[in-house]
Amino acid sequence: MSRTARDRASDGGADRSDVVAIAPGSIDGDARVRDFDQLSESAQRAFVSEGAPDAAASDLERDDVVRYTDYYLVL
Repeated sequence: MSRTARDRASDGGADRSDVVAIAPGSIDGDARVRDFDQLSESAQRAFVSEGAPDAAASDLERDDVVRYTDYYLVL
C-alpha cells in the first residue's frame, strides 16, 4: 500500500510525503515508531486522507514509522 500525505511547510507551501506499508521486521532499531493515536489531529487527518491539500502533518517526519492498521514508513 502506498499513499501520499501532505505537510504544510512553514512558508505556507505544501510538501508531499509518501507513506508505504512495511513489514515490522524491516523497521530500523533506531526508528521513531508512533501509534496512530499519538499523532496530532492534523497528522491523523493527513495520514488517512490520501493527501488532502489542507491537512498539515508537521509532526510526521521522513523515516518515521506509524503503527495503524499496519506499520507505515514516511518517505
